Amino acid sequence: MGIYAISDLHLSFSTEKPMGMFGDVWKDHARKIAQNWDSTVGDDDTVLLAGDHSWGMRFGDASADLDFIAARPGRKILIRGNHDYWWHRESTNRLQKQVPDNMTLLHGRGLVVEGVGITGTRGWRLEREAELGAGDVKVMNRELGYLERGLKEIPSDVSHRIVMLHYPPFDEDLKPNEFADILKAHAVDILVYGHIHSGSYLEGKIDGIQYILTSADYLNLHLVRVV
Repeated sequence: MGIYAISDLHLSFSTEKPMGMFGDVWKDHARKIAQNWDSTVGDDDTVLLAGDHSWGMRFGDASADLDFIAARPGRKILIRGNHDYWWHRESTNRLQKQVPDNMTLLHGRGLVVEGVGITGTRGWRLEREAELGAGDVKVMNRELGYLERGLKEIPSDVSHRIVMLHYPPFDEDLKPNEFADILKAHAVDILVYGHIHSGSYLEGKIDGIQYILTSADYLNLHLVRVV
């Protein structure tokens, strides 16, 4: 079994959101993603999708996009992104019953796939800590709690500990935030994250953790192998 990752697909089969305006890489991007995915991933593999799957505002609007993802090979594990308005955190259990069987909606819980521990949550914004308002702090603390809970649910005997975040665990100055502190405290092996489409980012080994940026345009619409 291999574990692959990609994020920020920004699909819009049922909504009017042409992505070509954001650059040539996005022209006909769904077809290109399908071609690259289908030629890379096998049915026994797992794919981690770190948010921003669909432009749909409601689940019905996002269904065609989720069906597109489900039709690709492998088991899919999804977390919420900032544009996934169709998926409210409190509706996760209900939506899980409506998505295809090969798709897991992961929100602050821990699971084990073929001996690999995986958890994930959305994270929060890139602003410097001093610039975060009271509402931001409330959301950030809630997201930190989800991450902590999910990591505690992963048993100690897994071969790897993987965390999925949509927002990266650092601010716009690339300064690590409290999410990074939790990753380090729990000896996470691999972090996959998305959200960033331009500007500065971090990759490689940081505090013993392999940081992997998985935004689709950054990967030129290919999937990256994680394990």
